[in-house]
Amino acid sequence: MIARDRVINIQLWCCFVVYLVTNMSLVETRLEEMEPRPLSTEKPKPDPPRDVAKERKCFHMSRDQCPTDGQKCIRVDPVSVFCCDVDSAQFKESLGFVMTQNTTNLHVLNASIEELDVSQAVFRRLTSMALTDGNIGKIVGQFRKYSSIACLNISNNNLSSATLESAVHRPFAYLFTLTVLDASANNLTEFPLSLVQSNRKIYVDLSGNNYLPCKNFQKVMESNNSSTLSFLNYERTFCALDLTFNWFKDVQIVQIDHLRVQKEVNASCRNIRPANANCTCIPDRLELLGGEVTNSVAVDCSMRHLKEMPTNLPPNTARLNVSYNNITSLGPVSDDPTYEHLRQLLVDYNDIASIVELEGSKFIDNFMVFSITNNKLKTIHTYVMSNCFFTTGPSFLIGGNYIHCDCNTEKVVKPWLLENYKNIPDYKSLECEDGMGSVVDLKEFQVCHTPRDWTDYIYYIIGLEVLVLVLLISKVSYDYWVFKTAGYLPWPANKMPRLPCDWLCE
Repeated sequence: MIARDRVINIQLWCCFVVYLVTNMSLVETRLEEMEPRPLSTEKPKPDPPRDVAKERKCFHMSRDQCPTDGQKCIRVDPVSVFCCDVDSAQFKESLGFVMTQNTTNLHVLNASIEELDVSQAVFRRLTSMALTDGNIGKIVGQFRKYSSIACLNISNNNLSSATLESAVHRPFAYLFTLTVLDASANNLTEFPLSLVQSNRKIYVDLSGNNYLPCKNFQKVMESNNSSTLSFLNYERTFCALDLTFNWFKDVQIVQIDHLRVQKEVNASCRNIRPANANCTCIPDRLELLGGEVTNSVAVDCSMRHLKEMPTNLPPNTARLNVSYNNITSLGPVSDDPTYEHLRQLLVDYNDIASIVELEGSKFIDNFMVFSITNNKLKTIHTYVMSNCFFTTGPSFLIGGNYIHCDCNTEKVVKPWLLENYKNIPDYKSLECEDGMGSVVDLKEFQVCHTPRDWTDYIYYIIGLEVLVLVLLISKVSYDYWVFKTAGYLPWPANKMPRLPCDWLCE
């Protein structure tokens, strides 16, 4: 009896040792995940803005390799299974026939599944799992702990962020070995952050999800783990950028490389002076500057209570908005070299009294939009803008200003406005102070007043002389006619003394 107990104990110990040996790798893997990593003081190197050189794809079969004998799933090789055109019931039933303990690769093409339960034990041993070009209503459950999936392809399944992952439902939380995720061509609107929170190198393809918020990409790129994340199809990955224009909002779809540029722009934006300006900067567009194609920058310093123009702008600043401030001078536009590439300047609703400081500046020679509406301009120095409107491109807006109007305004400014009306869309909104109305409606007699001298009456004198001469000729002619017909001279001709020259008339 004692010998029998000893044999049983020995057998139990052997079983325990075999169990430890067979499961030691999994235990070590889990312990490795749980072991805290030392914090690194070095900044991670930025991810290169291009696709990885080596193409990474999950196990994938083409449509022409689908089963043709009525089956839905076939075993391609001892470790790979391929399914086509299955619904929820067929998917579960077919996998039960073809999946074995040795199956590590699965590709399901065009599956119509209302709810995909990823907690099924059949998925636990897979290293490559692909469900593509189908329609998955919702992913439920959670991949089991210690799942071996290294490559997951769920592309083109009409998935949304609500059906893929939420704060409560995280089906991919235990995919510690995942290195490739292809979620392209879906309708995702939230970045699956839980998939990139490990310290392993992971490659993600989110191309075709154009409404993923750019702020999520930005958060990932600026996180400590940004060096472990690479984007497949980098050039074809876009995101939705929220833009605010005063009182309304817009969404612009941009390539994610825009975010790398944005990160650089944000760093230079913090150097704008004065230090409390808190301006916002965004890449504006690609432009040819200095013979090279580069990202121009748009800077918004509006409504910042500024009393002077900002300086030390980011490189390649092409657009600057300083509206709704208390700025009184445009001097830095001419003096600060960071204004060199400025093409659009908006200084509406400020306290600027003159644009003469811009004379000879590079901005005046090259601007496309210059808006200085609702300021305190007292006069328009047309000579400053003399060479600006050779083409129909530049736009100069000056409405809402009340300038001092005099004869020079009527003789110089008014004709200049009418001549360049195509480049000055609001030319009719430039007003005269003292309630005299629009500049273009000025009349000469309203503003042109000069002291009179005797030359102002010269035409009246000449007219009077002509009238007297005509009357005199008429009188002489009448007297001559009376003398010829009646033989006497009428009064007062007969009272006039004879002159030596009278014989000429006899």
